[in-house]
Amino acid sequence: TFFWVSLFSKSEDGTIRLWDRRSNTCSRVIGAALGTQGKSGISSLSLNNFGNLLCGSRDDGLCMLYDIEMGKLLAAFSPHTPVTCKSVQFYRNPRYILSGSYDGTIALTCAEQVLLNPEINCTEILGTHRDKVTKVTWHPTKQAFATCSADRTVCLWTAKDGVDD
Repeated sequence: TFFWVSLFSKSEDGTIRLWDRRSNTCSRVIGAALGTQGKSGISSLSLNNFGNLLCGSRDDGLCMLYDIEMGKLLAAFSPHTPVTCKSVQFYRNPRYILSGSYDGTIALTCAEQVLLNPEINCTEILGTHRDKVTKVTWHPTKQAFATCSADRTVCLWTAKDGVDD
């Protein structure tokens, strides 16, 4: 019920704000992760289907998983080289996070594994563009996704067999 009354905003100072839509006030600030407040802005946000996890990507390539009820950082991971991770989105089964980066790569990360052991690399590069990836989005009902790039292309992809509902 918490997230139904909230709106999330990202900031260049590395914070995420949760806004109460009933009172139009900021109800919580999730601080910048890993001591980087003011050093790396948040580039994208995605809430999982259960409404309990928020994934944020940063300009330095780091992605973070937050428990939004507690306002706590659960894990941080780097699905791309240390350049801007521009876009993230949870799959409808919140085990997977799709991301696109300014290095031109599209990555799939297993959120479950990141939460269990952030030291293990559980990211697979699914494809590349010739220029920066600016947006990734899952198809609402199929195991497919679309990516948009500064190379002036939009690509439609079929997700790998391991992505299940």
